[in-house]
Amino acid sequence: MKARCAIEVGFPDAKAADAALRAVSHEGDIGNRSVLKLTRKADTLMLGIEADDIVALRATANACLRALQVFEGVEKTQEVQQ
Repeated sequence: MKARCAIEVGFPDAKAADAALRAVSHEGDIGNRSVLKLTRKADTLMLGIEADDIVALRATANACLRALQVFEGVEKTQEVQQ
């Protein structure tokens, strides 16, 4: 059974969204049962995931969301240091 998911994440500006896109882009290489498509439109990062099954979809979505969570933590740390 094929599974699909679309996730949109907003950022404060296009520069942050572009940095997040680069940070998450390697997550699409985690397996051969899913495909990750990343696009950025202004300050929004859009993730499209297509997978052979729900387990592969969940694994890819979780990997992407974890990477975004780490990115968010780094951004907050940089804000505090400035």
